[in-house]
Amino acid sequence: MTAEDRKFYMNELKGEECLACGRPKRRGRSFCYSCYSSLPKHMQKALWQPLGNGYEAAFDEALKWLGD
Repeated sequence: MTAEDRKFYMNELKGEECLACGRPKRRGRSFCYSCYSSLPKHMQKALWQPLGNGYEAAFDEALKWLGD
């Protein structure tokens, strides 16, 4: 993973706006509650993987599933 990629994912986790819908989200979470809740359970679980150890792929897959 490049430094730019790592920075992108860290900024998304630190951010307070859901990338999928633009609504507010809690810091440290990937998506707002509504978007996260609409994901299949296996995608929700995958988003709890550590950064650099599967999180990036899980985030990208979930974002694609959410329609962005």
